[in-house]
Amino acid sequence: MKFFQICFSFRGRINRAAWWLLNLPIFTIFAISVIAYDFPTKISLGFIPLLVLAWVHLAVTAKRWHDKDRPTWWVLFHFIPLIGVFFLLSAQLSSGLWILIYLITIINGLWTLFELGFMKGTEGSNQYGPDSETSSESIIDVYISLCGISSIVFVFGIFFFVFKEGAGFLFGGLDIWEFLTSEEWYPTSQVLKENSILGEPEINKRYGTFALILGTFSVTALAMLLAVPFGLGAAIFVSEFCSPKLRETFKIVIEFLAAIPSVVWGFIGLTVMNQLIIAVFNAPIGLTMLNGGIMLALMSVPIIVSIAEDALKAVPDSYREAAEALGATRWQVIYRVLLPAAKNGLLAAVLLGAARSIGETMAVLMATGHSVNIPSGPLSWIRTLTATIAAELGEVARGDEHYQVLFIIGILLFSITFVVNLIADLVIKGIRQS
Repeated sequence: MKFFQICFSFRGRINRAAWWLLNLPIFTIFAISVIAYDFPTKISLGFIPLLVLAWVHLAVTAKRWHDKDRPTWWVLFHFIPLIGVFFLLSAQLSSGLWILIYLITIINGLWTLFELGFMKGTEGSNQYGPDSETSSESIIDVYISLCGISSIVFVFGIFFFVFKEGAGFLFGGLDIWEFLTSEEWYPTSQVLKENSILGEPEINKRYGTFALILGTFSVTALAMLLAVPFGLGAAIFVSEFCSPKLRETFKIVIEFLAAIPSVVWGFIGLTVMNQLIIAVFNAPIGLTMLNGGIMLALMSVPIIVSIAEDALKAVPDSYREAAEALGATRWQVIYRVLLPAAKNGLLAAVLLGAARSIGETMAVLMATGHSVNIPSGPLSWIRTLTATIAAELGEVARGDEHYQVLFIIGILLFSITFVVNLIADLVIKGIRQS
């Protein structure tokens, strides 16, 4: 037992919070690797990280068992299968018996996780007593810092991947002005040469995204025009007018709406809303910008309601009590006190709803007609940037111009969201300063 502690220089305690934060990700990676058989089975550079994970699992668990005053034989009873599985894997044994041993090892490890995660310790030098939560503050701080840093790394990694795939054509032949201002999107167009007897085709590809950009912004604007009043109104109703029981019921329903997949909303637009638009507006087809805007509004409302309701509930009750003591009615309290006090959170709710609309793919692909047109009204057929990527990326050859242009559209979408977030941040800072 002391051997593990000396190797990792454990001091203080490994309590329940620290145990879950350190060990659950480690064992999860190990379990997935064993079940999938997707890792090296020979001593190589690829095998070393797996050995390190198993060693940290052993060491942290041994320290936790020491805090629980368990004897050494108890530790060995649990970890002999885990150590033995490495010898089985390095021998590349894959018969039914060995697969059963692998599964027993995983179950044994899960039992260890839950046993050590929920039982309190009895020993340790922590001045706050056994299993005090203060002993894991440093570990939690490091874990939260890693999560924050990893989110930044992932964002830059995604941008680097998208930029790398489209950089060749972006700097080596694409006309940026035509790309942004032309409404002609013909990535696979071929025409016949003039005065050609044999009729040899001539490639005449055009990559204009102006109509796609207008389609994206128009359907998003229509969706926000519908979603913001209903979303903020529902948030005010849930926060200020509902009884506690009714509030919980509404919140469950709203969360259920947020959990509906976008392809399901697309099917609703393709079948139900399509027929309603044809019947009400006497349109030749109901797959229009109005259809897509309604679908995006329904998808954005749950996000707006949830965040706006939290922002309204965060306003101190003393504000409400002070306004009511001055004789303000409930509507005056909402209009003159709650909305100004929660304006930062309400703006964040609207912007997140708009971001959901801009980045949505399947619903607009199925409900807007998917036709490259400059929108002239709510009943226009349009195509968005995201729907273009989703519809065409699976049909292009990797590395050709069309493939790279689709990734350049991804760069354009990335830039649009960055500008929207930057403007929102500046607006919020201006509101706070005022």
